[in-house]
Amino acid sequence: MLLKRPCRATDALAYFVLIASTTVVVLICTIVYGTRTENHTLPSLIREVLPAGRCLCEYSATFQCDTCLDCAANQTFISTTPKVDRKWSFRYTRDASNYGLDEEQCQASFPGLFEDISRAVKLRKKNHVKEQDLASFELTKGMVRAMIFDRELYILQTKLVDSTNREKALSTLHSLHRALISAPHASKIPNIEFVFSVEDLPAHPESPLWVLARRAQDENLWLIPDFGFWTWDVPQLGTFSEVREQAIERESKESWDQKIEKLVWRGKVTMAPKLRRALLEASNGKSWSDVGQVRWNEPEFKEQFLGPVEQCRWMFIAHVEGRSYSGALKYRQLCRSVVISHKLQWIQHHHYLLKSSGANQNFVEVERDFSDLNSAMQDLLKHPEKAKQIADNSVKTFRERYLTPAAEACYWRELVKGWGSVSWEPQLYEGGEVEGRRKGGVRRGVRFETFVIFDTRRQMEYPKSAY
Repeated sequence: MLLKRPCRATDALAYFVLIASTTVVVLICTIVYGTRTENHTLPSLIREVLPAGRCLCEYSATFQCDTCLDCAANQTFISTTPKVDRKWSFRYTRDASNYGLDEEQCQASFPGLFEDISRAVKLRKKNHVKEQDLASFELTKGMVRAMIFDRELYILQTKLVDSTNREKALSTLHSLHRALISAPHASKIPNIEFVFSVEDLPAHPESPLWVLARRAQDENLWLIPDFGFWTWDVPQLGTFSEVREQAIERESKESWDQKIEKLVWRGKVTMAPKLRRALLEASNGKSWSDVGQVRWNEPEFKEQFLGPVEQCRWMFIAHVEGRSYSGALKYRQLCRSVVISHKLQWIQHHHYLLKSSGANQNFVEVERDFSDLNSAMQDLLKHPEKAKQIADNSVKTFRERYLTPAAEACYWRELVKGWGSVSWEPQLYEGGEVEGRRKGGVRRGVRFETFVIFDTRRQMEYPKSAY
């Protein structure tokens, strides 16, 4: 005869733990699958449990900079420099590649470009950056500690864990160095010490770091132009100036009316699965859509991929953030096309010039879930003159002014000046100096010109790798 054992509280607890553990495991596996799969469609259940994370936060960064753009179009200043024309204003054909504009010319040429620097300086006016602020954390992946002293760039410490880190850091250092050596002799370049990161997601957002992008709440971070303004070693890119010239050349042969009247986008869905899948779903089956994902590991990758200049063939180009910001925006802004972007969360140094409405509108903004993408596209297709005006404004604002080499160099020097106004002045030698002369100890760091000829191993984790 079988005897039934009474169910005890411990048995119920064990069953509950088993069920809960199984549910958690299934949920984790579902999320991992949803964030890593490149399948075009997902079951509704998986779409629901995908974490929103950074992809669907309610906050977006929107800037109203009409006055900046108006000034940029009409700015003229009375020069105090004898060798400069008394009345001077920026001319794209003459000044776009001039790395050596003086401070007056920079301010006159690029109103609005230095807004984030002004914000950061204002925040630190009563609480200057101290040496301890940079010493309070260890350098992590993608960070470089450097110094500018007597207008020369020194590398103090690096933490570059792979070739991608190294390439991005070197490109950033090259851009900064170019801005320093091209500065007019009379320009005041303060002695400063700083740490920058080339990672998409800064590891210490509460610390005064130089970074590629920040969120509105990351008030202590200072924005730098991203490494792509020097060069980017990915298919069909290279130096930013090359891409710009290629886009101009292509569009000189293909008029606006010859562009494909569709919205184009190619990208990797897994970089921001919920956000990027929303674009795929909103555009799926639409007559105006040429939206598709890139699968890097497939043999047809080259057929799927579109370079930045190729995208200029389309009248409309979609922009979507990735793990944080997306470095593709500046390339899309080189085309005389309408950039259509969701509300951005991550801020780059030139984002203050983005304008989503009004006479100076230079892009189209939609919701982060792309729920209004179809209506936005229908409106643009019904009003082609409006679309062309937005595209023309984008070229005028970005390709012909705020994304020029001159603007980049001006931004770097203004950043150095702003940081120097609210931070301590470093010493070139350990042990201090007296009237600029060595007092004792050894010189800190290594000159940039020497650092760039180090072998890869030494560059990755300097100075530790030097011993």
